[in-house]
Order: sequence, then C-alpha cells, then structure tokens
Amino acid sequence: MDVKASSNYHDFSGLASLRKDANENAEEAIAPVAKQFEALFLQMMLKSMRAGVPEGGLFSDESTKMYEEMLDSQLSVTLAEQGGIGMADSISAQLRGPTAATNAKSADSGGAGMSGEGAALRSKLQQLSKQSHNSSIQDFSLSADKL
Repeated sequence: MDVKASSNYHDFSGLASLRKDANENAEEAIAPVAKQFEALFLQMMLKSMRAGVPEGGLFSDESTKMYEEMLDSQLSVTLAEQGGIGMADSISAQLRGPTAATNAKSADSGGAGMSGEGAALRSKLQQLSKQSHNSSIQDFSLSADKL
C-alpha cells in the first residue's frame, strides 16, 4: 500500500488517495495523516504570524497577499514533511498507543507505561484499597493523602 502525504499544498488527488488508503488500512495511514494535520496547524500558525506584522511599505497590494498565502501553505507542507515541530510524531505515538517495548516495561512495573514513581504509587494505592476495602471512598482518599 502506498500511503503518503501530498508534497504540494494544492495536491487534492494526493489527499483523496490518502483518505482512500486510510479507510483500507488505518494503521499505515496514521503517520501521513498526522503530517497533514501538522501541516495544517503550521499553516494556521504562519497565517497568524503574518497577521501580526503591520502592513504597509512597498509590497502591500492584494497580489502580494495572495502569493504570501501560497508561500505559507507550501512552506507548512514542506516543514511538516521534514519533521516540522514534532507534532506529527506525538500524534502518531498517541494514536498507536504503547509499543511492544513499553508493554514489556509496564508488565514489569505493574502499570501501563508508568515511570518507577508512578508504578510505586499505584502499588501503594492498591495495597490501601485492599486494606480498606469496606471503608468509604472518603476514608480511602484521606489515607492516600498521608502517603
């Protein structure tokens, strides 16, 4: 399957192909869709940055604004393809869930991808819940606060 992000901001056939491939195999389409989302975010960010710059001077007509919008759109796609701001990687990792290495680590620590402190806190809370199984929730939370 050839799932890839479009390399031009106006490549609608690439986006349509990405949508079709995402419907067929969602797992393979996570990274390209995340890159497209990052490109959209970067485009909005660049547009907001340009809006903050005062207008005026030699290049302040409507055609310049149109070319600047085209430049920002293409720049956002190019930046996202080259790594961008790391948003696509974070989105991909979040959508894929824990990896096999994280699963092995979490099995050892007793928690889903927790650090050592998180796993220790979870085990203490589990011990408290076993000790105070018949107590009220308020008593349980008060005893957990004493930790």
